[in-house]
Amino acid sequence: MKKGVNSYAFIAMAGILWSTLGLFGNILMERGLSSEQVAFTRLFIGFIVLSLYSLIRRPEVLKINLKGLLYCGAIGIICQGLFNKCYFKAVEVTGVSIAAVLLYTSPLFLAVFSKMVYKEKMTRAKIISLILCCIGAIMAVTGGVLDLEGINTYGIIMGIMAAITYALMPIISKNALKEFSSETILIYGFLFGAMFMIPSAKPVEMMGFVTNMNVLPYMILLGVFPAAMAYIFYAEGIARGCELSIVGVVASVELIAASIIGWTVVGEVFTIGKAIGVAIMFVSAFTAVAGNKEVETESVEEMEVEAYVG
Repeated sequence: MKKGVNSYAFIAMAGILWSTLGLFGNILMERGLSSEQVAFTRLFIGFIVLSLYSLIRRPEVLKINLKGLLYCGAIGIICQGLFNKCYFKAVEVTGVSIAAVLLYTSPLFLAVFSKMVYKEKMTRAKIISLILCCIGAIMAVTGGVLDLEGINTYGIIMGIMAAITYALMPIISKNALKEFSSETILIYGFLFGAMFMIPSAKPVEMMGFVTNMNVLPYMILLGVFPAAMAYIFYAEGIARGCELSIVGVVASVELIAASIIGWTVVGEVFTIGKAIGVAIMFVSAFTAVAGNKEVETESVEEMEVEAYVG
């Protein structure tokens, strides 16, 4: 398919949609849902929407065998269930913008896991990018002021755990992608993630929220926009010929958008130090892409999974 500006617009739109994840989660938690219930909502509704969309557009991606279910079970529990649980807990405790920043430390862990599991080479650009990512994250969280008493340790740990579980996505799914499409892995990953969340989310107790029109619309929006629609836009951008070498940079508009949402819509504290930290992390993404020419370009499906936030 012919490349064009539209392909990058689709990727950017996916990033913007992903940036609303913390916003809708924060709204739902303010209205009485627990972080576990918010995570379940996103995964369950996202699974339904993506399944219906695939049934209409590409029904073949819904076919899967026992081996595929085992792969998706591991991905769903670790990279969807645990990821969403930790991320929304981080949003609840630290706020939308800080949770988004902590999530973007995932390249640090991905680089370590890739080196340990697949013996991938650590290039100079990768090392520089990881250092910038670390510095940027610290600046964005602290604002440049090391106030240990003002830092919520539990929230930081949850944010880092979200980054770790997210980084494990391409590690676990690398072999699965040799046999199954990324759409198949994503759909069933959402399903297993939702099932994993059932004991802590207690869906039966959530029925009261379903009839509450101050809550239900946001539950639907959470499952549609930062879950199903974000991935649909992302996949469309790839299909329209967006260059894989810059997909990550375009999609990282999510971090900027999430920070802006946290500071303007949610009313979180904004400082110049935090803004500088976000800017440094953005530079980190560009540095990683620039150094990508030093290594062999990854397959389309692997890039799809790596760039997807959950």
